[in-house]
Amino acid sequence: MKKIAILLACTMMLAGCTELLDEANEFTKTYTNQDLDGVYFSLLDNWRVDMNEDDTYELYFLETRECFDSNLEAEESHAESGDENEVVIDLCLYEELPMDYNPEGIQVTSVLSSQSGVPYIEIEMISNNSVFICNDGDEIDGEWVTDGEEDCAGGEDENIESEANVTFFEADMGLVYLVADGNGAIIYPEVTEFAESGLLCTVLSKTSLNDLMDTAVEMLIEHEENGGEIDYEDVSTYPSNVVDLFAPYDESFSNSIITSLVPECDALTFSQSSLLFYVWAFSLAEGNTDGDLSLYGFDVSNTGSSPSSDSNENLVYVQMSQGDDLNWAQVNLQLSVNEGAYMQCTTPQETIGNNCHLTDNGDDRWNFGESITLSEGSDDLCDGSSGCEVRVKIIDSMNGNIIYESNSVLVSN
Repeated sequence: MKKIAILLACTMMLAGCTELLDEANEFTKTYTNQDLDGVYFSLLDNWRVDMNEDDTYELYFLETRECFDSNLEAEESHAESGDENEVVIDLCLYEELPMDYNPEGIQVTSVLSSQSGVPYIEIEMISNNSVFICNDGDEIDGEWVTDGEEDCAGGEDENIESEANVTFFEADMGLVYLVADGNGAIIYPEVTEFAESGLLCTVLSKTSLNDLMDTAVEMLIEHEENGGEIDYEDVSTYPSNVVDLFAPYDESFSNSIITSLVPECDALTFSQSSLLFYVWAFSLAEGNTDGDLSLYGFDVSNTGSSPSSDSNENLVYVQMSQGDDLNWAQVNLQLSVNEGAYMQCTTPQETIGNNCHLTDNGDDRWNFGESITLSEGSDDLCDGSSGCEVRVKIIDSMNGNIIYESNSVLVSN
């Protein structure tokens, strides 16, 4: 296995800052609801619980925006953006979204409970979606029907009668468990790419894995350079020094009530969860890129549209001019309007939000030579009253590195 592939896939697993595991004996500790307070880190998604003195609480979802070489760089980037939704945790910049915000199309419910005297929060996420079938068989988002812009080839989505043919459905987005003893888990629905790759469950901890994974990368590379072979689906082939790194996490997880709350995670260890994710990340990198996103090239151009006071209007085309086909799990796009702070755009697979949205050719991949359309979300970003300058930033979503940033493109009448 090439070193660069190891570095890429393991880098994709980094999430947040580092602190030492508590050496105290957790077996006899008495937990209260207040122990739920804090950030729970995983290899992909992060959650924060803000417990109040009256045992009510607020939940926040933390999405990694970008990681830096130092906390100072992260703080400087945060100050420059001025985004009130961003927070800095050690080396990384996160977008923090309160779950009572009720993002469009997403229903989040949570319950505070306890088992064996240990409090925990169970979070359920459901996506409320809709779809409309065009006459030629193409599927479009149901919210695009009668929105003032023709999305079907024949324009039938703008007929008022088409509203009756929009199909609504709910989709399970997964369960999250956050436990006062510092452990947690995310359970993925069987239809997700994670589950299809064998990742039914990933683990969470109040101690992040940044330094741990850096060390693990070095050990994995050294092991293979010395002729060792690793089957990441076979625990017995893991280098012993790598397994030892995860031992404190594994011990904490195995003694947590989380193992009884989520049978999907039965007998799962942090080392298994991390290295199985490594397999998924490596296969994603091998299947969708040449292993180095820095080799990709992109062009941004005006769509020729005339902005108005309406929302959901097209802004620019973004064409992949160099590189292999990409999966939308690999990259995310951000948009800046008139030198304002960059905002995260939703992908073709996601429900349109307030900011910006991407539309591909319908195959849920970004192919070489394909121009995707970047448009407004439910907010009117360019109202047509004057010229609108936009800039696009493309980020490696697994490690937060910027792989492309465009010059300003004028969107005007």
